[in-house]
Amino acid sequence: MQDSVVSRIIDGSITIDSLTEFENLLKVFPNNPRLRRVFADFLAQEKSFDAVDAYRISANLFIQAGQTLQAIVSKIFEWRLAKPSHQEEQAFYSDLHKGSSKEAPVQSFFTRLSFQQLIAFMNELTPRYFPAQSTVKKFGDQENDISFVVSGALEETTHHRLKEDEKVREKTKKDLIENDFFGEIYPFEEEKVSQSDIKTISRVELAKISKSMLTKVCREYPDIEPLVHRLYEARLESDEKEFSKMVRKTVRHQLPTQVNLKVFQDHGGKAPLELTGFTDDISLGGACVVLGAKYQIGRSFDLTGRNVKIQMFLPIESITLNILGTIVWDKDVTLEGKTTAIVGIQFKEMTGADRGLLKDYCYGSEGEQNLIWSLWNSLLEK
Repeated sequence: MQDSVVSRIIDGSITIDSLTEFENLLKVFPNNPRLRRVFADFLAQEKSFDAVDAYRISANLFIQAGQTLQAIVSKIFEWRLAKPSHQEEQAFYSDLHKGSSKEAPVQSFFTRLSFQQLIAFMNELTPRYFPAQSTVKKFGDQENDISFVVSGALEETTHHRLKEDEKVREKTKKDLIENDFFGEIYPFEEEKVSQSDIKTISRVELAKISKSMLTKVCREYPDIEPLVHRLYEARLESDEKEFSKMVRKTVRHQLPTQVNLKVFQDHGGKAPLELTGFTDDISLGGACVVLGAKYQIGRSFDLTGRNVKIQMFLPIESITLNILGTIVWDKDVTLEGKTTAIVGIQFKEMTGADRGLLKDYCYGSEGEQNLIWSLWNSLLEK
């Protein structure tokens, strides 16, 4: 139940198949770049020209979040639908560097490319989706491309040979997450076969470029090859480090927070409907609340559009926030084998003090968020 509702929408385990549902959910999380990207993909599938603007918005939000690779892939899809002008390409390059983050080697690689080099590289990148539990590469496959992980997670099982008899004697496993890459195609003049089996853990999006096309781009722009060399060197160094810090960043705002809801009736002076649950995603603008399987509300009681008072219990400071809002999205989904009601609440009114506390809660330090998860796990164990 700790899995994010938004993450489930992104990985496809919760499907939204109507424009209205998407628009209502975006009222709760207007600045979530991944949700915006899924919305753009939905519009593109519906052959709506609004997908162009949706991809542009998601690219801009990814830039603001310092997610260079993800911004590039969103822009690739935008430019597939509407060919950009030279000025638009230059503006994107400029924006990419204003908001760039160089924490990961892949991010650093892309931000070090010149304008012409980046455009040439983007023209050869091919985004591809893979469902969960699928094989992406097998031990012994020819190494023909390099793949950058745009979203999702994979498991890489590497087979090690002993030099004496060349037999496989040992296997090691590691996870590949967003901004990692795989594919042993460098140095270009060497022919290699995969020493690993790579399988998806969740739904995964990769951005691939073939060895032949990357070699061609490097011949046209020789300064790219040293960056490729540096990329592989950086990966060797990062393999020796823990990934826990990077993984922790992927669960920002997925903070399990206990809440009480008072859903106000429209007519008849009826008492408010009182519900309990916990937030599965939270931002300064709204939250998704999982009500739990015991609430069999059904379609006979439509929650969408109703005013609500949310009472939120923050575990760090033992503080209770009271926020007024509107339910703009509700859905019955299956979680852990049970039908569960989820509502999306757009915040309307809160005091300046409450806004400050909520901001500190959402954007707290790494240690604070680790403490929150520890408190949550302790509660589950009781």
